[in-house]
Amino acid sequence: MADTHQKNHDYHIISPSPWPLLASIGAFVLTFGGICYMRYLNGSSFKLFGFELANPWMFYIGLVIVLYTMYAWWADTIKEGDEGHHTPVVSLHLRYGMIMLSPRKSCSSWHGSGRTSMQASIRMKPSRQRVLPIRAVSGRRRASR
Repeated sequence: MADTHQKNHDYHIISPSPWPLLASIGAFVLTFGGICYMRYLNGSSFKLFGFELANPWMFYIGLVIVLYTMYAWWADTIKEGDEGHHTPVVSLHLRYGMIMLSPRKSCSSWHGSGRTSMQASIRMKPSRQRVLPIRAVSGRRRASR
């Protein structure tokens, strides 16, 4: 009965954290602030509940919240690792996650650019081939013999 709370697995069950909630609030403020900032750059007004929000300050506040959350969350993760909460299995999986994240991000940014290195170096010209509508191609009939 004394070992009912004994840990019988290799994973670390974390305690409740305020960082996911703060990160989502920061992301909302950052997004809303981005809209306000774009309105400010456009020179138009943006009023909500009688307040003029077309200024860059909401964007900067959201950016500070997101950056602080990133710093504090990673500080907690490092502190948990230093205190010994991370078992060898958890440490290995954290490393694998970072290793798999880097190539995935670089591949997605390469794919999203819309050009391969070959296309960028050759400067491909658009094709001048005439494209026929589907009806014109499929509507042809054989000549009767």
